[in-house]
Amino acid sequence: MEMMTDAELREELKDMKLTKSQMIVLDILRSSGKDGVTPKQLLDKVSFAPRTVRYALRKLLKKKLIKRVPCLQDMRQYIYIPA
Repeated sequence: MEMMTDAELREELKDMKLTKSQMIVLDILRSSGKDGVTPKQLLDKVSFAPRTVRYALRKLLKKKLIKRVPCLQDMRQYIYIPA
């Protein structure tokens, strides 16, 4: 399945009532593309508390906007990618 364009995504997100932190996390994940980002890498890119990033990731997963896949280099953590 192909990623949505920015216009399509904005239209889709209007009804979802995402918080500002969720939008920022989603933007970072979309800009990372298929490579994905670990929570640690996300924390390095934003000035949020770790708890805020975990909460945003959990909510985005629940809304099926992102996917969580095992990190092949370090099986103890996950990589998050846009759905």
